[in-house]
Amino acid sequence: MSARGFDQTTLPNGLRLLGERRAAHTVAVALAFDVGARDEGADESGAAHLLEHLAFKGDAGRRADDVNRAFDELGARVNATTSHDRTLFYGAALRDLRAPLTAELLALARPALRPDDVELERRVVLEEIAMAEDRPEERAHARAARLFFGGHPLGAPVLGTRASLAGLDAGRLRRFRRRWYRSDRALLVVAGAYAWDEVVAQARAATEDWTPGAATRAHPAWTPGRGVVEERGGGFEREHQVWFAPAPSAQDPARTAAELLARVVGDEDNGRLYWSLVEPGMVDDAALWFEPADGAGSFQAIATCDDASHDRVAERVAEVLARIEREGPTDDEWARAQRALATEVTLAAETPLGRLAELADAWLDRGEAEAAEATVARILATPAAAACELLEEAPFSAGLRYALRPGDPL
Repeated sequence: MSARGFDQTTLPNGLRLLGERRAAHTVAVALAFDVGARDEGADESGAAHLLEHLAFKGDAGRRADDVNRAFDELGARVNATTSHDRTLFYGAALRDLRAPLTAELLALARPALRPDDVELERRVVLEEIAMAEDRPEERAHARAARLFFGGHPLGAPVLGTRASLAGLDAGRLRRFRRRWYRSDRALLVVAGAYAWDEVVAQARAATEDWTPGAATRAHPAWTPGRGVVEERGGGFEREHQVWFAPAPSAQDPARTAAELLARVVGDEDNGRLYWSLVEPGMVDDAALWFEPADGAGSFQAIATCDDASHDRVAERVAEVLARIEREGPTDDEWARAQRALATEVTLAAETPLGRLAELADAWLDRGEAEAAEATVARILATPAAAACELLEEAPFSAGLRYALRPGDPL
């Protein structure tokens, strides 16, 4: 593991601590668990996301109002997110409040999981599922992901399904939490102004009863789905096309080139898809992005259009993708993508809160920490030839196109 210029240690129970010290008026703290939707069994689908909700419902000695009041009294900005790869609880406050903010975030790891809380949050997630089903663009993307990833757990819905949520009672959630939310799968990240000895001492005292586990993530072999699938549905008027293609994983050194290549093709304001489809008025929107994950990755694209334009849009996107595979990016396109990504990284790094997700992802995915300045230098030093190497494998030609079209299902 590499953490030059960072504070780093691992406690005897396996909990990892990572700090990036900087002059700032605020401090940001994240508690990350290397657990997500991909780690769920079929009868546990949605468990990680539901546990994220329930973390804010209180522990053995407190209820939801107590937790919310504690964060409010700190004036903290707090949130959480669950993905296929991990669960992240994070917040920021004035630098003098680092210790109570850390204490509150660590307390989220031990929710009481009271049956009434489970039932309440289950209804909340069911509403989220219903809202997603009401958005045809989300329905199309979810369907395309299942077709592309097939039986791979990256194709599973983060929210779960109505059927799986019905079976997630307090007992099953406790078993899932005991199996996966262990000290050796956890990472505490601190960015901003702090005293490292105090961070370590507090974490050691607060987690002395945390224990490591034996759960390991599966990385099954899989063959990406490919070809064309078209389906119709009711309740909407615009057509939604989605593309998936294989791409580097979060561990692959080619991930930087993949991110830059995606911007050349799919930047929603200045990529090739924009100038080929959006600017001429052929579609409502079009974008392509790179989605890295643990052990796998994908390029993903979307376009929304009138159903009468279906063939023309599909052909135009195919032309754009075929041309980039054939010719690669131009020097000007590559330089613009480099500057845009470098600016994005720099802007995020201007606050401690903006650094948390990047630090957590890099440490959990690759066991490395990199200063924002080093990330920018790496981006600007990545040559267009690196994208051409990716394109030699013709990833877009090996991809999948899915279209959800308005009309009665066949």
